[in-house]
Amino acid sequence: MKNKVYLLLITLIIGINLPAQPTLAKVFSDVTQYENEVGFLTGREIIKGYNNQFRPLDPIKRIQAVQMILREKQVALTGAPNPGLSDMKPGEYGYEEVAKAIEMGFIGGKTDPKTGKKYFDPYGTLTRAQMSKVLSIAYGLSGVYPGDFKDVPKGNWAHGYVEALAKNNITTGYPGNLFKPNQPLTRQHFAVFMARMLNDEFKPLPDFQVHFLDVGQGDSILVLFPDGKNMLVDGGKREMGDTVVKYLKEQGVNSIDLVVSTHPDADHLGGLIDVLEKMPVKAILDSGKTHTTIVYSDYLRLIKEKGIGVSIAKEGQVLNLDKRVKVEVLNSGDINEDLNEASIVLKLSMGTIDFLLTGDAGTKEETHMYQTYNVEAEILKAGHHGSNTSTSALFLDEVKPKVAILSYGLNNSYGHPHKEVVDRLLQWGTTIFSTAQSGTILVKTNGKTYDVLASPWEYAEKANEGNKPEPTPKPTPSPSMETGNLKITALDFEKEIAFIKNMGTNDVKMTGWKLVSVNGNQTFNFPDGFVLKAGQTVLITSGPNAAEKLPSKLFWTEKNIWNNSGDSAKLYDPFGKLIHAK
Repeated sequence: MKNKVYLLLITLIIGINLPAQPTLAKVFSDVTQYENEVGFLTGREIIKGYNNQFRPLDPIKRIQAVQMILREKQVALTGAPNPGLSDMKPGEYGYEEVAKAIEMGFIGGKTDPKTGKKYFDPYGTLTRAQMSKVLSIAYGLSGVYPGDFKDVPKGNWAHGYVEALAKNNITTGYPGNLFKPNQPLTRQHFAVFMARMLNDEFKPLPDFQVHFLDVGQGDSILVLFPDGKNMLVDGGKREMGDTVVKYLKEQGVNSIDLVVSTHPDADHLGGLIDVLEKMPVKAILDSGKTHTTIVYSDYLRLIKEKGIGVSIAKEGQVLNLDKRVKVEVLNSGDINEDLNEASIVLKLSMGTIDFLLTGDAGTKEETHMYQTYNVEAEILKAGHHGSNTSTSALFLDEVKPKVAILSYGLNNSYGHPHKEVVDRLLQWGTTIFSTAQSGTILVKTNGKTYDVLASPWEYAEKANEGNKPEPTPKPTPSPSMETGNLKITALDFEKEIAFIKNMGTNDVKMTGWKLVSVNGNQTFNFPDGFVLKAGQTVLITSGPNAAEKLPSKLFWTEKNIWNNSGDSAKLYDPFGKLIHAK
């Protein structure tokens, strides 16, 4: 990661990049930081000082926190039942406020472990964790924050309260994704939190956030821009639609400014059906590729029914969604490319921090992009769920990613992510994060630094530990790399099988060979190193019954590829030469 440069002044969990606020007269001689917040609360008679001093760096006392909250709420102090505190009796200073606060439920007493007596400890301090509980209960805060603070994990008693403050932009955390729950809270910081509770103008400008959703074997990415707009890139499989909608609503997203459908494969498009059905969508950016699936038909139907405007992505296009964030289209395929090759690729840039969202684009598209555009990016969404059809070494040399996000389902049938891709990323020094391990991963940035709110992928952390060098294998004769005499001998549209036979007398290494479904405009890339021996036939399988059994059967996809009412196929060698058509 880039070295983080932090302000010398303590920024606490609240940061200092605040929107412009009305300038208030200086009310305390010792307040040099957060003057507007302190002045705001003083003007509302919530804060009282000590002879023209506020003592901003003193720890907040429990009784002071109670008094400030009750002054803001303008609650009548009479009528509260006696809480039975050993250190505060009726008629004593602060008793009525404490009794009312305990009745309201946002703070409680303590119990002496030796005597069992209940007491309040009015001049004791509040920790940051205790503060989160007091404010969350007093003001009814709730919400799901997409990232956990490292020092307040799930299961910690304060987790829900800290999460509520973070979700409502009352707190943003210390650098390094820390909350420091046991640190005593100062008077000035309690004042800042209260000011933010009461007036949104005191909340820090939101960070630019990119949420990589856990949708199993698929992709879905929520982008939240600082100015308040949002963008949803893909929706995972059809069965993940409810999960995506639920997550959007948890993040306060009730309508979507732009949906980007990178390409119509089911593991990217499917979940968008529920999104379109259940949420208002203002616009859609589409790759322009079509498909014969039911999911794609539903997608078109919903667009028409709801009257949603659709535009086709153009390479080099810049999307105007936020004045602080540049969104550029680096790839959007033409009619001659298959679905993956046509994936919309987006580069998101804020300040010096860049994200590269590659969809399922393959190595050919990667080469075109780095030869045409500046693809350097700190955060890379690895292409095609970590498949070896993407994330080439040359591409990584140009992207120079500090972080890679792998979005895939655990124990998927494709073997994603492929080991060679993981090894490549590790060799480059990239820190890898996995949705299969961490669930949804949030990356947020202010344009200068960034934080990944997840733990690095454990497999990747251990992958290079203790590996012993393998013995050098005995050399074997290399199969012919020349164009062979191969033919498509049969196409079974119903069973989704293409039969390819080596008619020649030499074995043929199939690296770089392609089989194309003409009507569906989909491409099968033969796996690197696969050899079709002389006189042998290999079956390329797709659809629900697709399977792999080397060397006689290769797996293409679980989707239906061939058009049953009539289709044709073309076979190309590694040099792009058409070898056979049927």
